[in-house]
Amino acid sequence: MVESYQDIPFFIVRKYFTTIFVTGIIALLLFVLYRNYMQFNSTVSVTNSRWQKVHIQVKKALRSGPDRAGIIFDQYLVKGQSRSFTVDDSNDILYRRDLDPDHADGIHFTNWTHANNDGSAVCTIKDP
Repeated sequence: MVESYQDIPFFIVRKYFTTIFVTGIIALLLFVLYRNYMQFNSTVSVTNSRWQKVHIQVKKALRSGPDRAGIIFDQYLVKGQSRSFTVDDSNDILYRRDLDPDHADGIHFTNWTHANNDGSAVCTIKDP
């Protein structure tokens, strides 16, 4: 029993501790699940079956303009190679390749082109 008025806050906290603790654990679990598993991730696949060796760059376009986005893929692919990676949303994926793919210099590129994902979660860039 409560012996004085000073013990009342401690008694209330002790009485509802399990409820507060379980509610906090559930909220933390939902937050962790949302951050790790509930985000919409898309797969981007880059394939080269045309050129002997081609330098390809892929970036995600921002709403403020395509030149402000960072490059998320910058690699050379030899004939027959493919690479896949995930992005948050594949609706705004841009790509470009060297102007002369068989003699790639990494300086002269084509213009940025939107990759077509056809509204699906998989975006394929075949023979850019």
